[in-house]
Amino acid sequence: MINAIQIRKGMVILLNDKLYRVEDMKHITPGKGNAVVQTKIRDLNDMTIRDYRFRSAEKVERVALETKEVSFSYQDENQFIFMDNETFDQISLNKDFLGEVAYYLSEDAIYSLEMFKDRPMNITPPLTMEFKVIETEKALKGATVQASYKPAKLDNGMEIQVPPFIEAENIIKVDTRDGSYIERVSK
Repeated sequence: MINAIQIRKGMVILLNDKLYRVEDMKHITPGKGNAVVQTKIRDLNDMTIRDYRFRSAEKVERVALETKEVSFSYQDENQFIFMDNETFDQISLNKDFLGEVAYYLSEDAIYSLEMFKDRPMNITPPLTMEFKVIETEKALKGATVQASYKPAKLDNGMEIQVPPFIEAENIIKVDTRDGSYIERVSK
């Protein structure tokens, strides 16, 4: 059992005999009254998302999950096939389950798959990954570098904000937690 203020994005909790994955959470301290934790939780049975508010002192049961290292193998329509790196078993996950992680699929990356009673609960990509910039605007000469980011389309289909010196064909490192630019790896 944990206090509600210890809830973090990606955790799996047991609430009213159902398993939920925390998709988003916000700690709210109003001017009057008690602090609360506002969450968006996904029912892992029917994959629906709902809002749920916890009192900050409320106890929540965090589910202990088994973690496996898996590699992405291939995509078959809306199914994504991963291989367990220890047993070489294939694990099939659908696009709804993957959500934003679908942008970070690469055959050479190792993913962390959390399981509960042999059922997939959550998948996490590596913290950083490298992608090629497919298209971006040209940098303007004399433009200030301070906080002047521009949009760039990556080879994984994402569009992120990058510094003005980044050009098409550059390889950049991206933080997979929030999809933000970290650094240029090569020109």
